[in-house]
Amino acid sequence: MSQVERSIAAAMDEPDDRRMFARVKSIVAHHLRGMDPSVNVTTTEFFNHTHVPDMVLRWPDRPQAAHRFVYLRTTSNQEELEDDSRKLPHDKRPVLLALQQFSPTQHGERTATARDATTLLLDAPALQSLQPPREPPGIPHLVSRSVLEGGRGALNRSSTERFLQTMTRGANGAREGQDEPTRAAVEAVSEQMTGEVADRMSSFLAALWQGGGATLATFPVAQRVVGQLDETALMYLLQSETIRDTAFWNRVVRLISLPVLLRTSVDAPENLQQLMREAVRQWPSRTCMVTTRATDRGSNAWRWRLESGQLILETPRFHLRTAQTRKSLPRQEGQSLPRLSEVQARADRFGLPLTSLGMVVTDRRIGYAGPGDDISRDSQLMNIGHALEGSESVLEAVTRVPAGALLECSFREGVASARGARTQVQLDALLRTTARLLTELTEEESEMLDELLGPEEAPSQQFWSQTSFDDL
Repeated sequence: MSQVERSIAAAMDEPDDRRMFARVKSIVAHHLRGMDPSVNVTTTEFFNHTHVPDMVLRWPDRPQAAHRFVYLRTTSNQEELEDDSRKLPHDKRPVLLALQQFSPTQHGERTATARDATTLLLDAPALQSLQPPREPPGIPHLVSRSVLEGGRGALNRSSTERFLQTMTRGANGAREGQDEPTRAAVEAVSEQMTGEVADRMSSFLAALWQGGGATLATFPVAQRVVGQLDETALMYLLQSETIRDTAFWNRVVRLISLPVLLRTSVDAPENLQQLMREAVRQWPSRTCMVTTRATDRGSNAWRWRLESGQLILETPRFHLRTAQTRKSLPRQEGQSLPRLSEVQARADRFGLPLTSLGMVVTDRRIGYAGPGDDISRDSQLMNIGHALEGSESVLEAVTRVPAGALLECSFREGVASARGARTQVQLDALLRTTARLLTELTEEESEMLDELLGPEEAPSQQFWSQTSFDDL
């Protein structure tokens, strides 16, 4: 008897019905969250009801995932459960969970059929098998999450373990370009998952296949969804076991884009760090913000993280937040404004050409700009600085990145944005320039930034892309 079965059996011995219902639901909810920590489990007041679910599953961080109804059943007769499933609303993708092991049937083990297009039959031992260890992340985690969101057909302990083994072999085989295990895994998800989730898992396997060096044309099963990875398939990839293969990520980065990454529901998995080592020199973006590190996350490491549609480079002292549009970044004003001499020193230190400056003295504004060349050491500007005797504060500056694009930098808001509705700047240049001009980098921070972003090279072309009207 599995641990899940023992826990449920002990709860069922509770003499008070209400307490018994609550204990059983609490145990089941705990194990459902073990399958997918991101799921929200809401319990109802009913128990073992014919039509009303015992629980409702929702995914707040994946709003595109439809909610799912869970029905607890005290019977373990699989044929009775199948008959029961016909009475349930299939548009709610019902899960019938037997609170003990399935009883043997005259037909033996069942597999998914057309009748099971959206319905999952699960017994308690299978629920136990779908509890992956917390660490390290791996294929069993992805399978458990996928079964909870889009599993169909019947799963008991033995069929669940076979499915997990097939998927693990398939993922390893896909990276190695092996036809047979990859094909078996794709066929298994097609049989055991609803169409949308099956497509995502197949896209995940196809990404492993291409990342390993094979072409999509040689993938052993025809794909309904080809080419780019969507955010859910990318989530599967980022949350899988750590892949420390530069060539793999260099291939995968071509299958995705920054907007897709920004929609992906992950925090800071190790595979995100691996991906960004390659992506930072290939993806463009429009805007970047410097914010003071407000909370202690327990580490002084420099680390990439995703949060609320932003890609964040965390450092011990500050965060660099990147987004596609300024409106995607938080509002921030009242930043400490530097003196003209400080901005000139930063520009000199890192060779940043300044094409214009905006300053304020008490309630008077001063602007200084040239025809497009570097004005940071103009004699006229130096004279203005001497005349003001340090009473000025710099509000904004415009600088040019190596590719030629102009960045408008606001010291008050701590934001650097590409000038022009279509202009985008390569991520490494955007982050490097923002940090150098809008913060006072220490030597150690400057070295760490260069190590993370790679060697500073002038790109061969400026990045342009048409933004949507919503971004203007």
